[in-house]
Amino acid sequence: MRSRVAFLLLLVVASVAAAVPSFAQTTGEEGPVVRAVLFFSPTCPHCETVINEHLPGIFEEYGGKPELFFDDTLPPEDVSFYEMTNGTLDLLLVDVTIDAGANLYLADIERLPTADEQRGVPRLTIEDEFFVGDVDIPAELPVLIEEGIAAGGVPWPAIPGMEDAIAAVPGMAEGNQPIGGRATDDPAAELPAAGDKSVMDRLSQDPIGNGLAIVVLVGMIISLVAVPMMIHRGDLGSGPVWLVPVLSIIGIAVSAYLGFVETSGAEAVCGPVGDCNTVQQSQYATIFGIHVGILGIIGYAALLGFWILSRVGTGTAADVGVVASSAIAAGGTVFSIYLTFLEPFVIGATCMWCLTSAVSIAALFWVTASDGWSAYRRLVGSDPGDPSRGSDDRVAQRA
Repeated sequence: MRSRVAFLLLLVVASVAAAVPSFAQTTGEEGPVVRAVLFFSPTCPHCETVINEHLPGIFEEYGGKPELFFDDTLPPEDVSFYEMTNGTLDLLLVDVTIDAGANLYLADIERLPTADEQRGVPRLTIEDEFFVGDVDIPAELPVLIEEGIAAGGVPWPAIPGMEDAIAAVPGMAEGNQPIGGRATDDPAAELPAAGDKSVMDRLSQDPIGNGLAIVVLVGMIISLVAVPMMIHRGDLGSGPVWLVPVLSIIGIAVSAYLGFVETSGAEAVCGPVGDCNTVQQSQYATIFGIHVGILGIIGYAALLGFWILSRVGTGTAADVGVVASSAIAAGGTVFSIYLTFLEPFVIGATCMWCLTSAVSIAALFWVTASDGWSAYRRLVGSDPGDPSRGSDDRVAQRA
């Protein structure tokens, strides 16, 4: 899927050949121009919301439909900067997944002190202010445009490296003809897919975090093979009783935080390793329209609920609770393998919160698997143990 195309397709709707002057500064303009920088990632659903759902209406209200300009002499994977303009609102769109765009983004963060929870995209910078997320940007941008027009225009923000970024989008010669660039209404034919990066490129974007993700991924895959083998040989026993509720509560807490980040558009506190916001802003943060964090809350809560049933129930009810909690742990481990694989090899960034959840569910798989298999055998009648025993009796019998 050409994800970058999906972001910009609805924006570029110009139907005339003449273009407004690109990056004109103060002369030759028919009216005041408001200029700003919008940092985005092709895999960020919040960016998609701003670009596809909000910007078209804002452009229409303030000056009309925009045109898109970019340098078509560069390989698609090297295009970091796009100008979107209608002569009144002039936006420099910066792809932060490409080195040149990432450098400008980091320069802006250093220029304007930014709290950890505000680091991420979409980020709109106008003069010495910035706004983050798909709530603040569409709420504030119209106000800023009106204020800027009333003040006679707004210059480009003074971000270190801004001149080079502006120069990366070819200027316009007399007669409004692009030089070495193109104004286009067909981005599908021009813009590359975000997935064009090689696996090595993605791994190198976050080498420490991605390395940890691979270690966790390998550990979970080994678990799926080792646990059944150890159960078959009778080498796997039960862990301490307190481990299941403790690990489940950790999983619920982590999932609740990620669910909040995903649904609110807030920036995650990532720490020194990994890039949580890139992961949470990717298209893989939802499954069938449901945020992964919400699925995590449901899964861990269900596992904990069935474990409680296994502790307070007797007979068949207790065995059902043991089997269900073990099955959820096994299924959650398989799901975590899928999600953890995506981080280093597809997204190119790793979320430490996600790895914490992955380790928790894998540990729950180890802790619950043996009891779950024994309870399953009793339920289907292949275990000679007394089905009327509660879970404590079964642990004592196995010991």
